[in-house]
Amino acid sequence: MKAVLVFCEGRHDVVFAQRSLGTHGDCAWVDRPVGELPSPFGRGRAAAKGLIARRLERHALEDHPLRAALHPPPPSFESVVENSATETTFVLVRAHGQDQPDAVLRLLQDLRDTITEQPAGTFDVSRYAIAFLFDADEEGVASTLAALRGRYGTHFGDLSNLEHDKWLGDTTVPVGCFVFHRSAQDPKGTIEDHLAPMVERAWPERYAGAERFVDDNRQGGDKVSGKEAERLKAIITVSGQFDHPGDPMSIVIGRKSLPGEQFEASPLSAELAGFLARTPWNEA
Repeated sequence: MKAVLVFCEGRHDVVFAQRSLGTHGDCAWVDRPVGELPSPFGRGRAAAKGLIARRLERHALEDHPLRAALHPPPPSFESVVENSATETTFVLVRAHGQDQPDAVLRLLQDLRDTITEQPAGTFDVSRYAIAFLFDADEEGVASTLAALRGRYGTHFGDLSNLEHDKWLGDTTVPVGCFVFHRSAQDPKGTIEDHLAPMVERAWPERYAGAERFVDDNRQGGDKVSGKEAERLKAIITVSGQFDHPGDPMSIVIGRKSLPGEQFEASPLSAELAGFLARTPWNEA
């Protein structure tokens, strides 16, 4: 069995990747208990506890305030989907931004040690790959890729040829990166630049009203006025409050809210699923 760890910045990025894999990648959401996930992530057919359970156990609850104790720090395992035909599991991990590589590197090293220190055939997952899903923001695609190469090159090896929507197969394990940006002509932006039109098409009147509300009431010092991505997040979230009052953006675009036809029609959704399906497998 193969596994792709997909590192996403936030929870709504996780949801977008999950739904894209379901819509365009023939994947199904996995709702099994943690212990029944393929080892080494879950116990699977292995004797020892899986990686996810061990990481949660190391989250010392008594050392944190109650609010922090209830939510393990990122990177956190958020969702699992699988393609049974290709025997590939996609493990979606929330990394909480791209500027916190140390915690991600500790997780990657833990996974490497877990797999390489055991005899071949010990775990259900015998090969794994790593995908990073990042926003270009105002720095742009090229700067985002340059930062990734610098942060993770010591772990994976030579990342000098890593590009958007591409994989490297000659690293320690396959590594790929997908950078959300507005278009080929505009290499800046975020995933919200694509989510906003999807929400607008689904609920045009609600979206128009939410946009008026946000723009008519925001002020210069508001966080929503600082970045276009924050403005779009607010509009998207307000648009979805009629069916999900009080819920965050990750629920608004979730499978029980934003209609599936929006993902079917989304070029970005199809491109992302295609990227993840092109993993160049080699031995871990």
